Amino acid sequence: MLVTAPFAGPVSFPLLVARELGEEQINLKNSCETNEIGDIVLDSITNIAKLKVKGYKIVAGVYIDMYSILGNKNSTRIYTIRAGTLADINARLYAKYTNKEVINTDAETAVKKSEEGYLVIVGIEVKIGEKLEDELARLGLRTPSCVMYSKVDPTNLLKIYEKGINIIREDPKNSARVISSLSKYYTLNVMENIIEHYNHRLTINFHELKKSIEVYSQIVPSVSDLQLGFS
Repeated sequence: MLVTAPFAGPVSFPLLVARELGEEQINLKNSCETNEIGDIVLDSITNIAKLKVKGYKIVAGVYIDMYSILGNKNSTRIYTIRAGTLADINARLYAKYTNKEVINTDAETAVKKSEEGYLVIVGIEVKIGEKLEDELARLGLRTPSCVMYSKVDPTNLLKIYEKGINIIREDPKNSARVISSLSKYYTLNVMENIIEHYNHRLTINFHELKKSIEVYSQIVPSVSDLQLGFS
């Protein structure tokens, strides 16, 4: 069984540490480096919607606190990173319910804009601020933004994922080392500073997964084509 996930994305982190520190045997490949589609795929729900594969269903969701909201919440402009990223999609979701305009830029410019009195949404690896996820919860929009998409029985991988979450909580220092090394994106110093902020939580609750489809299809209509339930 092949599992694919973006190693630079926080959704992969529990599997990386479960394999490296928990000694779990997983055929896990980095979707940032391969065109293969796993029997089970982990990614943002909006990236999953782009796959257009048959026989797969969403079998789990992952809550992750990965975004900061910076600057002035009364600003009518939201600056965030490039269009199509999960940060951008979350910014557009927030903007839809708060009557704001989204402007895409690079992370460094976005942070500068927060200091100029604008509202900014960036990953916590850029800067730690208030949790965007708390703001979405206040609006009734808090839902898993990342999912597990499967054409096989995911039961064993769900257990491994939970094990990885527990390892991150119990041993954040070594977990940060593993993630920094394998992601090829985060420096060790950055990962050590942010790893305990992610607060991964796995859910297989049907209503929570259905809500994820309902919420994100407002911004990416193709999300509504995704199906739920164990294959």
